[in-house]
Amino acid sequence: MQTLASVLKTMKTVCMSFLIIVLVSFFVSQAQSKIITTNEVVMLDAPEWLSESRVDGITFRIQQKLEWSTRRTQVKWYKSRSSFERAHTLGPHAMAVTVGRGNIATVHLGPLVEDSNFDQTFSHELVHVIVIQKYKQSIPKWLEEGLANHYSNRGKVDYQKLLRSPYLGDFSKLAHPLMGSFDEIGIRYLASQAFAEMLDKKCGLENLIRLSVQRKMEDYIKTYCEIPDLNKAFRDWLKFKSNV
Repeated sequence: MQTLASVLKTMKTVCMSFLIIVLVSFFVSQAQSKIITTNEVVMLDAPEWLSESRVDGITFRIQQKLEWSTRRTQVKWYKSRSSFERAHTLGPHAMAVTVGRGNIATVHLGPLVEDSNFDQTFSHELVHVIVIQKYKQSIPKWLEEGLANHYSNRGKVDYQKLLRSPYLGDFSKLAHPLMGSFDEIGIRYLASQAFAEMLDKKCGLENLIRLSVQRKMEDYIKTYCEIPDLNKAFRDWLKFKSNV
């Protein structure tokens, strides 16, 4: 029969062995974890195919467009869908999310972000970062996704699809586009991007953004761009682009 001292000694040995295993696993995982550090971002758990020069190139392009030197921002990569979804509140349709608290932004990149779509996705999220750091509440939420799509070269807008869509409604009253059904989310992103393209054509998007640092952009859309009725102007733009 084992004595109490013997039992305690055995338990101590088991606990020490377990602790050693945990520590070894931790340091091995840390050693295998790739970290990319630039003047603008710190990327944790970055994939092996990603280089610092590639991150720098994307960052430089977006900063030039929005005339801003990005303050050091943390970017987190997630290997599992569940861990990624715990990092934000935008549901299962999100691929990447930028979370802002005050003027501090954190970028979360999910497992669907890969070599083929990284440039576009990271560019998109950097626009959100600069909006948080520089523009704060000046740019309306219904336009922010469109700006991010526009500057990340998201692709062409299907204007005829937008014109036929039952989901469009009063888009200026929409909250974040990642709400509702998958089809509705897609329409909201397209609508926001289409409006950004309309503003670029009518009054120069970069000039409009430059004016909006200290004052809400909606005011300049009405005065500088001479658009008193957002929905009417947008419907007319959709018809024009759809050749209707």
